[in-house]
Amino acid sequence: MAGCADFHKRYPSPDILFVATPEQVGVEMLRMAAVSPQDIVYDLGSGDGRLVIAAAREFGARGVGVEIDAPLVQTSRDAAHAANVADRVTFLWQDLFATDLHEATVVTIYLRDDVNLKLRPKLLSELQPGSRLVSHDFGMADWTPDRVQRFQGPTRIHTLYFWVIPGHAEGVWQVRLGDGDARLTLTQHYQTLAGTLAADGREEALTQARLAGDRIAFTAGERAFAGKIVGDAIADGTVRRAAGAPTSWSARRAR
Repeated sequence: MAGCADFHKRYPSPDILFVATPEQVGVEMLRMAAVSPQDIVYDLGSGDGRLVIAAAREFGARGVGVEIDAPLVQTSRDAAHAANVADRVTFLWQDLFATDLHEATVVTIYLRDDVNLKLRPKLLSELQPGSRLVSHDFGMADWTPDRVQRFQGPTRIHTLYFWVIPGHAEGVWQVRLGDGDARLTLTQHYQTLAGTLAADGREEALTQARLAGDRIAFTAGERAFAGKIVGDAIADGTVRRAAGAPTSWSARRAR
């Protein structure tokens, strides 16, 4: 009982009213994230556990529900046993801000605008680039979603927001481009990039510059670049022109 008293002292009660996501809407959120058996789905504020159970039952994924309301946690565990997926799901009686998200490949939320903004730094710092995030009805302010979908539920139209967690691309990069060297300067606003490429004695502004997880793509002049960010390196780089075979490039972050 002392442990329970201490928990309630730190987390006295849920600060978000539980409103269940209709089951078909939850399934559509999982479809939007392209959930597969290789995924670990975290539902933050998991309520009665329906979305986590659907992730395991319908998509074969592993699931973790995080819920601060103890009776709802027990309801979720009972429902998982009834659905024969208890071996693939876990329900934590825990504050979602205290939850370690590093293993999650997909996160689903149905919170509020202000809670989303408070949660945003944690999502960006703990989730690996390429992880997927789906929010029911509430966005992330200036973090523009990669996709927005309207979905007809049983009583109303629901709005679903989807993001891919971006890697870290900002900085000055020393580029190896064919037999020569170049300098790539990047600024970053979530998944959107801007910058310049200095090569062959001239500097070109980047267009169509974007991150998709750890994959980077941009155009400089007539050349389209693509590659993969691995820490402070860009590997598996290809450069394409309108005509001619693709060539390779690589880069290392100087600062």
